[in-house]
Amino acid sequence: MGTLSKEWAISMAFSLALLLAFGLGLVWVNIERVDLAYELNKIQRQIDEMETLSAKLEVERNTLVTPARLRELAKEHGLGPARPGQIRRVAANGEIEASPLVAAVEPAKPSAKSPAKAASADAAKPAAKPALENAKTSRKAAALEAASAAAKPKPFKPAPAGEQ
Repeated sequence: MGTLSKEWAISMAFSLALLLAFGLGLVWVNIERVDLAYELNKIQRQIDEMETLSAKLEVERNTLVTPARLRELAKEHGLGPARPGQIRRVAANGEIEASPLVAAVEPAKPSAKSPAKAASADAAKPAAKPALENAKTSRKAAALEAASAAAKPKPFKPAPAGEQ
């Protein structure tokens, strides 16, 4: 009977140790679960705060870009519709094309030429190219001078969030 009780004692001790290990494992898993739940709640709060901030920023952006407000700011800074000559188009090859507004304002050239005038015009064509390039350069310089002479706009200051 001694061997049976000895085996039984070893078996009981092993069962108790195994039960204790499983119990400690369950406690550890439960603690980890609670920690993860706290972390998940914290991340969910951050997501909710970010979504709220995003919604507020979207409302503010929509308020700032309303056409009426943009018109008001444009008037305040001296901006308006483009005048003839202010719009430039760049062709695919890099040449600056004339503005459609300028083309509409320029007077039409007479199409009928006398033979003597046509010959003199043909002779003047090579000289006309540098003159045209000089005119383009002088227009660019005038535009740059006008841009630098214009008053610098005031820096934009958004309205505080509570005043919307």
